Amino acid sequence: MTGNSTVSLRLAGPPDAAAIARLVNRAYEVERFFVQGDRTSPDDVRTLLGRGVFILAMNEQDSLQGCVHVHVSGAGGRFGMLAVEPGAWGQGIGRRLIDAAEARAREGGAEMMTIEVVNLRTDLFPLYEKLGYQRAGTAPYVHRPVIQPCHFVVMTKQLG
Repeated sequence: MTGNSTVSLRLAGPPDAAAIARLVNRAYEVERFFVQGDRTSPDDVRTLLGRGVFILAMNEQDSLQGCVHVHVSGAGGRFGMLAVEPGAWGQGIGRRLIDAAEARAREGGAEMMTIEVVNLRTDLFPLYEKLGYQRAGTAPYVHRPVIQPCHFVVMTKQLG
């Protein structure tokens, strides 16, 4: 996929669970310096599909290039598991998925979006701050066994 390629967005269904898990695990390989094991599994993805939606970015060949999970509860929205195929990084797919996640949350009645960013992923803070997210607190990291201590930084954004 080149920078000029078109991606289309669609909602995932249960048949997409294995492909989503593979993509997320590839994209989250960059976290191997502080955690052990895969980020997710097809079963985890299917569970999350029952608590929200995955928005998928597909290229012209109908190949999965990115995904994000969105959950809305009342006035609060959350997104997580934002992942882009490593070979497609830097092409705006992540930004497009974030925009779609925020739009989905707004449509669901959310007034604020929340994300959790691992404190050791310092490369991500400037990106999210540029998009209007502000640090709002911390939360424990309990997803996978850790190689070095870490925690989540909770970031929020008002959805206008």
